[in-house]
Amino acid sequence: MTGRALASFRSVCDLATDAGEVVALVWGAVGNGPLNVVLNRGLEVVVPAGARFAVMGQVLRVGEVVVDLSRAARWDARPDWERLRARRGAVVAAARAAQRSIAGLREQRLLKQAGPAVAAAVTAFQQAWRQTPRTDLQSAIRDLRPATCNLCGLGPGLTPAGDDWLAGWLLGQHLGGDLRGLVDLEGLIIKIAAGRTTTLARAFLECAAAGEADEAWHELFDALAQEDANQQSDKSANQQTNESVNQRTSAAMARIMRHGATSGAAMLAGFFSAVEMLASIEN
Repeated sequence: MTGRALASFRSVCDLATDAGEVVALVWGAVGNGPLNVVLNRGLEVVVPAGARFAVMGQVLRVGEVVVDLSRAARWDARPDWERLRARRGAVVAAARAAQRSIAGLREQRLLKQAGPAVAAAVTAFQQAWRQTPRTDLQSAIRDLRPATCNLCGLGPGLTPAGDDWLAGWLLGQHLGGDLRGLVDLEGLIIKIAAGRTTTLARAFLECAAAGEADEAWHELFDALAQEDANQQSDKSANQQTNESVNQRTSAAMARIMRHGATSGAAMLAGFFSAVEMLASIEN
């Protein structure tokens, strides 16, 4: 396997194979993710964009950096969607309550840094969704195509905010029950993204379409599901536990929002939008 470095940041070095697949070398607080190879310590040198890398056997070499992959352990990037879907109503309610509890999580504020063009494209996407038949996701695919095209690749950076919002929206759709429609939606998003956005953004969209998310999102989903479980038990006996779970939810959202300059915030905005859509369908 060979490829090139896309970019290096404080705790991440993004690589792309010659086949177009993305791998991220990460360290520090970044943690597990569907694209991530988690290192025990940070790289001692900055890998310049364009530097070539190669994997031979269990060793990855990029520039002066050598990474031993022989003891790497696989991590399942898919949350327990079956469990979350079984508790969908309560999980959606918990997510809506979490968003309302923190003023900074209002969608308008989450998208403020992304700029007016992204906010307008998001509004157009939401309107297109509201105008499509509510019977199933599959029937909405054709009508969503123009609005999806407007979002893909919209915004600056390696992962434009339009793609980040769409990735969060896709994750939220996995809470729904229309799995056949999700397959069609996944195909649409990947096809559109291939010609409209960056290599890294396309990879994140593919992960979200497949229901894969990084560690911070797993923490959020676990906390929301735990809120549901606590609400079904004796509230007076579990007040302290509920407060702890609420803190976990807030901590997970804060961790997500630390991703990039606007990426985490835009992705959360997309997820909360999907949650609102699911809530309206169930009501």
